[in-house]
Amino acid sequence: MLASRSLPYLAPLPFVLLLASPALAADDAVQVGPVSVTATRSEKSVYDTPQTVTVIGGEELERRNQGSLRDITRYEPGIDVGNQPARAGATNYTIRGIGENRVRVQIDGVRVPDFPESNVGPGTYTRDFVDPETLKRVEIVRGPASALYGSDAIGGVVAYVTKDPEDYLARVGKDWAALVKGGYDSADNSLSKTMVAAARAAWADVMVAYTRRDGHEVKPNGSVAPNPQDFGSNNVLAKLVVRPTESDKLRFTVESFQRRTETDLQSERTATVLSSLGDDNTKRLRLSVDHVHTAPIGFIDRLEWRLYTTRVTRDEDTEQLRRSGTTLSRRMTNLDFRQSIVGGDVQATSEATLFGLKNTFTYGASLDRAETSRPRDRYETNLATGAVTRSFSGGPGVPAEVFPNKNYPDTTTIQAGAYVQDEVAYERFTFTPAVRVDYYKMTPHPDAAFRTSNSLNRPVQEVSDFAVSPKLGVTYALTEQYKLYGLYARGFRSPPFDSANNGYVNGPQRYEMLPNPDLKAETSHGFETGLRGRFAGGSNFGVNAFYNLYDDFIDSQVIGTRNGITQYQYRNLPQVEIWGLEARGEWRLNPEWAVFGTAAYARGKDTNTGLPVDSVAPLTGVLGVRYDHASGFGAELIGRGAAKHERVSSPTYFQTPSYVVADATVSYEYDPTLTVNAGVFNIFDRKYFGYRDVTGVAANRTDLDRFARPGRIVGVNATLRW
Repeated sequence: MLASRSLPYLAPLPFVLLLASPALAADDAVQVGPVSVTATRSEKSVYDTPQTVTVIGGEELERRNQGSLRDITRYEPGIDVGNQPARAGATNYTIRGIGENRVRVQIDGVRVPDFPESNVGPGTYTRDFVDPETLKRVEIVRGPASALYGSDAIGGVVAYVTKDPEDYLARVGKDWAALVKGGYDSADNSLSKTMVAAARAAWADVMVAYTRRDGHEVKPNGSVAPNPQDFGSNNVLAKLVVRPTESDKLRFTVESFQRRTETDLQSERTATVLSSLGDDNTKRLRLSVDHVHTAPIGFIDRLEWRLYTTRVTRDEDTEQLRRSGTTLSRRMTNLDFRQSIVGGDVQATSEATLFGLKNTFTYGASLDRAETSRPRDRYETNLATGAVTRSFSGGPGVPAEVFPNKNYPDTTTIQAGAYVQDEVAYERFTFTPAVRVDYYKMTPHPDAAFRTSNSLNRPVQEVSDFAVSPKLGVTYALTEQYKLYGLYARGFRSPPFDSANNGYVNGPQRYEMLPNPDLKAETSHGFETGLRGRFAGGSNFGVNAFYNLYDDFIDSQVIGTRNGITQYQYRNLPQVEIWGLEARGEWRLNPEWAVFGTAAYARGKDTNTGLPVDSVAPLTGVLGVRYDHASGFGAELIGRGAAKHERVSSPTYFQTPSYVVADATVSYEYDPTLTVNAGVFNIFDRKYFGYRDVTGVAANRTDLDRFARPGRIVGVNATLRW
């Protein structure tokens, strides 16, 4: 009862700031605020951007001990990261109810490989392969962004920006710098160790950063014990930045991420499965070179280009000791995923005066080629006789599942796009029209392994199409302190590599997947309007409303039965609509004290069935107070909570109860030598659930407490620089 009564008090702060703002306005210059590059592909204050953008700085991540993917969005209502507690851990971002591969994730402008959408249900795959330690900032664009980023940005963009050598050198004010950092998080009893070396010589900067993490399972605050787990990861980021002229910067980047996780899958034990051990290895490699030229070349005022190759490999190995009657056997399952991307992009900026109005054109093109494969293997050894089998019976009328196989064929995907955006200023108005033309082509390569799985010889075929994605943003300056904005953006998403050509029979579990080469691309129409204010001293607020309509939404559907097995197929749903309200604000009482808050409310439904969209969050909010002293000491007290997740598509699904939890952080900075940050999260040890962790989970499951978020946890990190 306390949680449900307390939650409404988290939401109204931004509206209070709106009413109080005339008193905050002064003759002093207003604060510029955070700057985003992602929303418009050029540096622009978030205040002037005709779309909602969240910018989380690297220092904020450190101060609040946000050292994992799950932590990054802890204080961002409307943005969530799901968690699969049995094995995989953090999954992927959901923005305004749209997630998975519909959200583009990129690092330094390079698209981060996606994951097999057909594995969302089983939950054995994760997109958590970026270490936050070397991040300079995280930018999150809410809503469709296909006009500038193409197919995989129909739900939004998460852009990681890593640190350059200059970021470390400027902090200590020298031509060389070294950094040592350590951290601890009691949520998974993890330890992190980071070492960085950076140097400058004449016209070149260089750096190498290495982070090692070791930890265990995340402990839910419930009565069901988690699966025991041990993990270790290594992340290396190396950069060479060359400045041959004052107008040129050439940057070479090598990034390597590796994580190994070993899990005792006690949740899989039955009378048949005596033990189950998981061994998962994830590797991501990125090589990139980018160049920025800031001097005019004819009508081009700025030119930049990027070439890159990136690859993700994930090996999921499971070893089970099984019993059938009196016979013992050992079953080995190997599920692999491979995706490599090679691509490049070029972008230019030109300023021109047309019809007496200043125009800033941003235009460019991109091309990438992705190769995707997911081989599967399984064999079982009879421990008494040593006999090995790779064929597993599916029962009467169903062919045996024979390994090795592939549930969908190896696929080559080509995505090419060209875009142009103009920014036109007219009196108090700024208009930002943009349009992008995309071509995509998905070519399957069936082989013997796929034909083994596709035993009924279901047809697969090549898919290709063009898409046009326009956008129009408008801002209007009411005064120096207040700005209105509006946005229309059309998005699209091509059919994924596995949804269109997923064809296999799973006899033991009595279901089959049918390919659907007739899948159409998803499209969306997004509308947003809002009001922002910023004032002397740093006080600010923002309120907005959005409405997104998605056509031909791709989802797995039950389409019938055959010989007693259930048939599934990915199909286009007619329409899904999601709308909502968001607000945020910060009231600087004086240079040392500030009160801040954010809130998000959204509703979604399948217009064909009238049922709610399960991935849309309930009302969520954050309210906090911050203290910063000139001596370097700082502290925060933050409350965060959510209403009950009542809008689910089936009455059998678990509905997360409302909750409110409290966090506190303290920090001390002896600049530039020493920084110490510590925090206590969920101070009162409340039991609560994240709605995204249990989306689609049955309410009568006996292990629901495994999905609970951690109880009281402590995080601390310390950095030494010289």
